Order: sequence, then C-alpha cells, then structure tokens
Amino acid sequence: MDTLRQTIMDSVINQFNQKGMKFTMDDISKELHISKKTIYKEFNDKDELFYATVDYGFSNVKKKEAEILQDDSLDLMEKIAKVIVCLPDNYRTIDFRMVYQLREKHPHVYRRIAKRIESDWDETEKLIAQAMEQGLIRTDLDISVIKLTIEGAIEKFLTSEELSKTNVSYEESLNDMIDIIINGIRK
Repeated sequence: MDTLRQTIMDSVINQFNQKGMKFTMDDISKELHISKKTIYKEFNDKDELFYATVDYGFSNVKKKEAEILQDDSLDLMEKIAKVIVCLPDNYRTIDFRMVYQLREKHPHVYRRIAKRIESDWDETEKLIAQAMEQGLIRTDLDISVIKLTIEGAIEKFLTSEELSKTNVSYEESLNDMIDIIINGIRK
C-alpha cells in the first residue's frame, strides 16, 4: 500500500479517537502537515477515504488473525476466542464504542463495517468445526447460530450508545462477550 495513503488513513483513525465523527479534512491535513489538496490527490472524497480506512482496518485484522492461527502455543479454544475478538496492536487505542455515530451520520460507511463483520468467517468456522470434532464444543449447536450470536453481539457493541456510557472499553467488552459465549458452548 502506498505510504502516503496509509499515513492519511492512520490519521483518520487518530482523529476519530480524538474527536469521534466531528473531525474534518482540515484536522487531518494539520496533523500530517500536508494540504487538503494532497489528501484529495489520494482520495477523491471523504467517503472514499472512509471506505479505504475501513478496508485498511479489516485487512490489518486479517493479518493479526493469521498470526493467531499460526501460533502453536495456543490451544484450539484459545485460538477461537482470540480470532473472534482479534484487534491489531495499533487498533487497541481506538474507541470503537464511538462507531455508533457512523450509523446516523455515515450509514454507507457503517454498512461497510457491518458487511466486513459478517464476512471472512471461513477460518473461524473451521476452528469451531474442529473443536466440535474434538468434543470441545457441543455438536448439537449449528455453527451458523454461533456465528450469528457473535456477530449480533459485536454489532450491538458498535451500534449502541450504551457501551460509550460505561467505563468498559471496547476490547474489554469483546473479551467479556467471548468469555460468555465460549463458556456457554464449552462442554
């Protein structure tokens, strides 16, 4: 990926952390000490920048997921839990509790996030199937139901203002959610 594009998208994430959806293109240009014209040479408009940032974020999630899958120090249940809630190290500071703002102000960007959450489950489904085969997870459960339960919880965390009113971070919420789910489906 082009370094300037990546730098701009990192700034979007930083600005989102600082200001939620109230950041402007001026804020990005000031942070990076570049002109807005330079930003618009890389991205046609703010929507394209948001889409690219969402895709960039999820590609980083997939890279982290691959690291987890290759980690032989983890047992199967640990891999399942870590893959489901994986956040790349540079995303741990993002206040995902503020994503609910996108639903109203940028619904097309929110839909892009929701679509990404609902896709790319192949490796996770394989791990769950393997855990079922090994007798670690109840076999009377349908993998699709497990997946929908997890997706529903994650989507609720992202779309509800309720979590932003608590002192519980997004990462803590994900870890609590997966603990509830894993211990609820474990034999």
